[in-house]
Amino acid sequence: MSGLDPQIQSLITVKLNVVNVKMSRQIGQAVHKLAGLRLPEWRILALLASTGTLSQADIRNQIGMDKGQISRTVKTMLASDLISNEEDSGKARNVRLNLTEKGLEIYRQVDVMMEKRNQQLLASLTDEQKLAMLDALECLEKSVDAWSM
Repeated sequence: MSGLDPQIQSLITVKLNVVNVKMSRQIGQAVHKLAGLRLPEWRILALLASTGTLSQADIRNQIGMDKGQISRTVKTMLASDLISNEEDSGKARNVRLNLTEKGLEIYRQVDVMMEKRNQQLLASLTDEQKLAMLDALECLEKSVDAWSM
């Protein structure tokens, strides 16, 4: 961020975006190297592992991917046997997605690495900083959710 104007650097949205881009790039490279997955595939695997069966709309609501990206990613994951789908109530619109055994195994492998990375990131903060950061992020999320133009 050293090339940016100091006034721009101080904007919280810029700082959050810079950290997010760096972390996403690192995680994306690590996940691809370890499991051959792209980051959107990993995010869907992790979400399904933590919540169980979901629809594409549920995924969109939970992790904020756009409809097209979810559709393309799900198609790739189905072809790779990472997830399976089943119609809910006989309606094609209500397709529910589940992890397959292969998907669960890959999730477990990558999750070990992700947990180590999370611990490494948090180790750079004191306990007080961790609590303050989590509290601040919760407040920011509520503010973002409440904001309207």
